[in-house]
Amino acid sequence: MTLLELLLVIAILGLLAGLAIPSGSPSIHDQLRSAARILASDLDYARTLAVANSSSYRFTFDIPNNRYTLRHTGSNPSLDQLPRLPFSTVDATSDAYVVDFNQLPLLGASVRLNAVLSGGKFSQPVDYVEFGPLGEITDGKPITIWLAAGAGSETRYIWLSINPTTGLVTVGQYTGIKPFVEIQPVGSLTAVGL
Repeated sequence: MTLLELLLVIAILGLLAGLAIPSGSPSIHDQLRSAARILASDLDYARTLAVANSSSYRFTFDIPNNRYTLRHTGSNPSLDQLPRLPFSTVDATSDAYVVDFNQLPLLGASVRLNAVLSGGKFSQPVDYVEFGPLGEITDGKPITIWLAAGAGSETRYIWLSINPTTGLVTVGQYTGIKPFVEIQPVGSLTAVGL
């Protein structure tokens, strides 16, 4: 081998390594999009179960522990058994589907639940979303779920919106602006950032 051939081989290997390394660690944007798609799929699954079984299914969000749980909440106990799904954690029982964002196969900065808000102009934090027999949200208010990744000024967000009438989920925009909720206490209006 000549020196020129050796340098050419090294250059090609360097180029291939340069292309492979970025794909090995997903960006915050990719992580948030992936987590949002998983959550949207799970919400769609619960809505489908509610419609197919003409019953109610509830997602309970545990923001401090960065996880959510799906359970049957209807009156027919034979529907309490849920199938084991791919992202369910070892904590899952046969009557609950549990997803822990800390255990999802996402590399790099961890994705976390940031807020679950119910309502339109005046949103209130909530800890659950329930789908009724027609696929609707049982409390009749729009739901917005915020996910976050990164730290400090590098924190980025993505939101999911659930239509209260149809129960259909929309994955929103990737943004650097954190969620803002206006809470209307009795007699006055205050603004609180989450």
